[in-house]
Amino acid sequence: MRTVITLPDHLHAEAKQRAADQGISFAEFARRLFDRELGAAEPQGDLEAICAMVHGDPFDMAAGAKAIVSEAAAAQHIQHID
Repeated sequence: MRTVITLPDHLHAEAKQRAADQGISFAEFARRLFDRELGAAEPQGDLEAICAMVHGDPFDMAAGAKAIVSEAAAAQHIQHID
């Protein structure tokens, strides 16, 4: 479906530049924005399955925040290297 929207000049220029930086068309850039914004409103998983992953006593995540963030950052860094 075709849709016409009006953008302020500065937003249009920024969006075109970002699309070019990503090597995609302006239309594809706009579709991805809509998909990201509207797709996020949909449920993202089975709540029962997520709850089943938690075992044992509850813990204070803030108490171990540095370790948790460090572990996640290290895992993300490793993924980018591979």
